[in-house]
Amino acid sequence: MSGENIVVDTSGIIAMYDEAYPEHAPLTEIANATTGLLVVSPLIVAESDYMLATRLGPAAARQFAEDVSVGAYELAEWTQDYHAAALAIVSGFGDDDYIGMADASIVVLADRYRTTNVMTLDQRHFRKLKPLWGVSHFTLLPFDA
Repeated sequence: MSGENIVVDTSGIIAMYDEAYPEHAPLTEIANATTGLLVVSPLIVAESDYMLATRLGPAAARQFAEDVSVGAYELAEWTQDYHAAALAIVSGFGDDDYIGMADASIVVLADRYRTTNVMTLDQRHFRKLKPLWGVSHFTLLPFDA
């Protein structure tokens, strides 16, 4: 997996910046070991900024912003077509187990970067979501590593 791209969810980012999470060490190890890209959507960047600032404080949010700005993460382009594709994914699920645009953006970017690797703690949603090109499931990191 070291050369494969990984699309990163907000929960994965929070766990990598918060040492209190039991997944902190395995996620950090995976991130440091990969020679592929750690891909984030602008939706995930915004959500992570808010979550880091409210949970860990402004310094953590600034550190993440700096890490994105220096290329530790691949900040993916987000177009109207990608947004429409994400909306189609959201629309395919009911209100009882809402899949938001941030999660749907990960599915769209996994397709664009041709990977099944998703760094997330959100097994409830990502075990239901399927890759867009016919692969049967996502590889959820760190759980499926």
